[in-house]
Amino acid sequence: MTEQGSERRGARRVEARLSLRIDVPEGEDSSRTANLETINISTSGAYFESDRFLAPMTKLALQLELPVLAADGSSGTEYELVACEGLIVRTTPEEEQADPAKYEVAVFFTHLEAGAASVLERHVATFMQHGD
Repeated sequence: MTEQGSERRGARRVEARLSLRIDVPEGEDSSRTANLETINISTSGAYFESDRFLAPMTKLALQLELPVLAADGSSGTEYELVACEGLIVRTTPEEEQADPAKYEVAVFFTHLEAGAASVLERHVATFMQHGD
């Protein structure tokens, strides 16, 4: 049990507005792609807004667009894609609404492609040092 107000996450989150593409299942053999933006990220997940309700426990395919970092931690105009799979762990509001402005969605990364974890770790560390 955690102390009241203490952080339960194992990985530190950093504010980062990054391009995010998700493939959302729609039925057995179809999906739709949504282009979104993260609010924050960590090495274990991401937090973003969606204009559609995404149910908790939904599996997603995701691609994060991360800026290529220079030696000093600054970002240039080139980007690298980090592909991963995730599971929605929280959506707020918790149920589909008739006319919400946005849904806030938290996703836990269940699988990162080879090398993606180290790329993500490097970016999170850089954001912690320099900000986005």
